[in-house]
Amino acid sequence: MVYNIVDFGAVGDGVTNDAKAIQKAIDECTKQGGGKVVVPSGKVFMTGSIVLKSNVEFHLEEEAVLKASDSLSDYDTMEGMQATQSDTGVPSYVNCEYNGKPFQYFIYAKNADNISITGTGKIDGTEELYYGEIDQYHIEGTFYPRIPMLLLEKADHLTIRDVSLTRCGFWTLHLVGCEDVLIDSIKIINSLKMANSDGIDPDHCKNVRIINTYIECADDCLVFKNTKAFEEYGVCENITVSGCTFISTSAAIKFGTESEDTFRNILIENCSIERSNRGISLQLR
Repeated sequence: MVYNIVDFGAVGDGVTNDAKAIQKAIDECTKQGGGKVVVPSGKVFMTGSIVLKSNVEFHLEEEAVLKASDSLSDYDTMEGMQATQSDTGVPSYVNCEYNGKPFQYFIYAKNADNISITGTGKIDGTEELYYGEIDQYHIEGTFYPRIPMLLLEKADHLTIRDVSLTRCGFWTLHLVGCEDVLIDSIKIINSLKMANSDGIDPDHCKNVRIINTYIECADDCLVFKNTKAFEEYGVCENITVSGCTFISTSAAIKFGTESEDTFRNILIENCSIERSNRGISLQLR
């Protein structure tokens, strides 16, 4: 079954918050046993927080844009957390303690099985929402931690294919405790000035394949992590990375900084690293 978000009330004018309509489509799709939720071509669907659920293929058609809201009030708070978006005046490269769990989320899933994110459309992270001080080298975020684009927790049998993820103001694709993951032919293109805009962060994940992917960002492109907040999920292991291109103002490939558990059986081959501050970085603590 196909569930077009327009049929559930999404407007797609780039101004209206379409989160409720998008969530209705997702909920109905999973309620009926699964299928494809379609973000149709040619429109910009502005949205706050949405939650992906089991057996749903979230498909962005060509030239479809899912754009993160430019209002912090449109983002839901993580369970057990309290949102604290205030400008402390301390740069995030100084005030950057983070246990791995953000205060709020944009696109989220937890304890879901058989999720796919597909299509040649685009998810736009609206990076300007987080702009603080700007100089010739950096755009500093106004608070830390900011809101990741995709936080997928214990999402097993996960596929992300062909989509473009752009202009994210924090970690772009944070995978937490996921098993059996395929990331194939996606593009992550963030500003090379926007601080802390990691590409892909496999965190306590197992049995992951990342292939044919292009990442350009102003922090680490590919970061293997074992964060404190999610230590229940155990080691980060059995990961293959192949045929990827990395461009970074920090590290192209990094282990850490958060390393509360073991990294094991990780193979990286046939990848290109260009214009990066560091090719491979080990920051274990």
